Amino acid sequence: MSLSSNDKCEHGMGRILTSKRLREGALQIDDYDERPCKISRTSSSSITSLPGDCIDRIFKCLETTDDRNSFGLTCQQWLRIQNNNQESLWYKRHHNYVPNAKYPKISPESFALIVCNLLIRFQHLKHLSLNRCPGITEAVASKSSQSFGSNVQSLGLRHCSVYSDMQLSLVFSWFPRLTYINLYSSVIGDKGLEALAKCCPSLETVKLSRCRSITDSGLSFLIQNCRELRSLDVSSCSSITGIGFLGCGRTLNHAGADGFKLKPEGIEAIVSGGGLECLYLNTLDKIAEVEEGCISTEAVITISKGCPLLKELSLSHCEEVELEGWEAIGQNCKELEHLHVMGCQKLCDRGLQAIYDGCNKLSEVHVDGEKNSFSSFGLELFERKYPSVMLCLLP
Repeated sequence: MSLSSNDKCEHGMGRILTSKRLREGALQIDDYDERPCKISRTSSSSITSLPGDCIDRIFKCLETTDDRNSFGLTCQQWLRIQNNNQESLWYKRHHNYVPNAKYPKISPESFALIVCNLLIRFQHLKHLSLNRCPGITEAVASKSSQSFGSNVQSLGLRHCSVYSDMQLSLVFSWFPRLTYINLYSSVIGDKGLEALAKCCPSLETVKLSRCRSITDSGLSFLIQNCRELRSLDVSSCSSITGIGFLGCGRTLNHAGADGFKLKPEGIEAIVSGGGLECLYLNTLDKIAEVEEGCISTEAVITISKGCPLLKELSLSHCEEVELEGWEAIGQNCKELEHLHVMGCQKLCDRGLQAIYDGCNKLSEVHVDGEKNSFSSFGLELFERKYPSVMLCLLP
């Protein structure tokens, strides 16, 4: 492919003024030179000889995926530019799964080699998703370079139930600059968390929902060694009591700790950093049934005093919180904007009034019309008195 000038000239399309006539100021049509316009032929120049930054700009102007994917087929130089601009990579399983159908299978050894080769090829990846991917054997993973994925900042390992702590440790060692990781419903344990903290000390967001093998010990190691943590989700981690949060930094502003049995000292540990802005402590129905680990009035008072910066609080299905707890929220949570209290059976008109009166920045409240104790008259009155607050009433 080349860009060259056209050597065919169209005659009669226009005439050029001579310099003499221009000086004389004669602009009559008859004064135009009758000579046809001629364009000298220049040597053709190949587009592949353009500087790399120009070709890079061309690639970034391509809008469709097909154009970007075919860009590297031109030559080796263009392939390198395409590879350097690849920032995201996803492992996708079959979307339209058909039972009993035969799908191609890939061994853990082959999958590991493919991943390694892709990481070597795409040196500037920032986002990598390996959700539901096959396991990686220690023998193959240990032979991989520890720097080929050094630019990856976001890693998805959701539903990776076949990975052992040893295998996860090897994977973590590939990505020393991680700031985000999602391990939802994986089998990672305390040793895996320790390896994660050692290999990726710059982590800011860690999602560990439904990782039921981790305990407060592994959680504590993660928090103490990743001092830039901003968001941590350990929802439905049944072996955690909350004590592992003790000593968390003030940078931690988002925490999800619902769906398991929190101890009173666990609540104190969660708010010990003092920087929380979003806190989710919903109670699952099965926990509420046995009345163990439920969020109590005392727990809500502790939360309100320990989180003065709180902007969003979710206490759905916390059935044991009484009036004193709601009053504490109104007195202490002056920055609160969003409140979720579906299924809080002991939230009455007085409790809702205390929240409305104290939280001047409140903009949205999610309530349950059937399970809450306030009256329909009280709701109507609040809507009239506080029109700026959106009351989301679930049927």
